[in-house]
Amino acid sequence: MQSVDIIANARKAIEIEPDNAEAHFQYARFLEHEGLLEDAGMEYLKAGEMKADFADAFVCYGNLLRRIGRSHDAEPQYKKAISINPGNYFARFSYAAMLEELKRFEEAEEEYIKAASLKADA
Repeated sequence: MQSVDIIANARKAIEIEPDNAEAHFQYARFLEHEGLLEDAGMEYLKAGEMKADFADAFVCYGNLLRRIGRSHDAEPQYKKAISINPGNYFARFSYAAMLEELKRFEEAEEEYIKAASLKADA
């Protein structure tokens, strides 16, 4: 199946179930993969707004923001994900990487250690 078809099918899923946070999240992932970053960001946010405990939606949005050079804007997304699920390895590791990019090395080290301890427990 071609990526155009996949995106069209994901869009249909949203039309059928417009309140399905997971459908918006998957659609965002397809859009991001195709380089439609602004649209993907909006879909990640929709998913996070629809489902209060959807930490991965905020992590993916933060990662997208970092990808386009907006690391400072990514920080609140990571913090929100961590507040939703403090034990989310993906959120902690992504946040640590962002802190390192911003040359906030002590904070980054603390987050890497937290992430590593989570991974060890998994």
